[in-house]
Amino acid sequence: MSGWEQIIMDPVKSMLEKVAVFIPILIGAIMILLAGWVIAKILSGIVQKALEGLKFNDFSSKIGLADLLTKGNVTLSSAALIAALVYWAIMIVVLAVVVDALGLRVAANLMEKISGYIPSVASAVFVTVVGMFLARLVSGIVKTAAANANLPRAEFLGSIAKGAILVFTTVIVLEELNIASFFVTTTFHVFFAALCLALALAFGLGGKDLAAKILWDFFNKQNMNK
Repeated sequence: MSGWEQIIMDPVKSMLEKVAVFIPILIGAIMILLAGWVIAKILSGIVQKALEGLKFNDFSSKIGLADLLTKGNVTLSSAALIAALVYWAIMIVVLAVVVDALGLRVAANLMEKISGYIPSVASAVFVTVVGMFLARLVSGIVKTAAANANLPRAEFLGSIAKGAILVFTTVIVLEELNIASFFVTTTFHVFFAALCLALALAFGLGGKDLAAKILWDFFNKQNMNK
């Protein structure tokens, strides 16, 4: 073999050897992708049917989740949305396996970080649903109790209770998602402290006559018992 033939044939031979090694890997990656896609479709369909069977859409309407999705221009139902989240969670894991099999280290590291974030997203969704349910439940309890006690503005008191639980839920969700957790937590603490101070001042200024009467009656009883 002459020098020119060696210069030309060696790179071509090396390239063909690399292609021969890469083709089975590529075929395997495509098979993993197709199998993962099928599994994601099946599992997401099962989740949606299970949630619809459990009347999750009706439940989401009662706690206000459906209205929230409508305001956010989300056309999917609550059950379909969770099923879509399950589908994409599986597909992200599958894509992470595929890019790792192809030896794309940068993409594999990125997909690994994204797939590692999935449990936080699932936890945030669960906390959101539970928080909205508790907010509606506690709001109803507060309104009913206030109305039965003949307290003024029972509806307003119920709204305050609901808003407080939703704010607390939002803080937990943001911490689960690791979105500016320190800033959010500090802001919440400052807001909560300011709210408590405002309520204390409002009660102190508005109920000072009542507090004085209670203390006066208490001291009178103590003096009478002596």
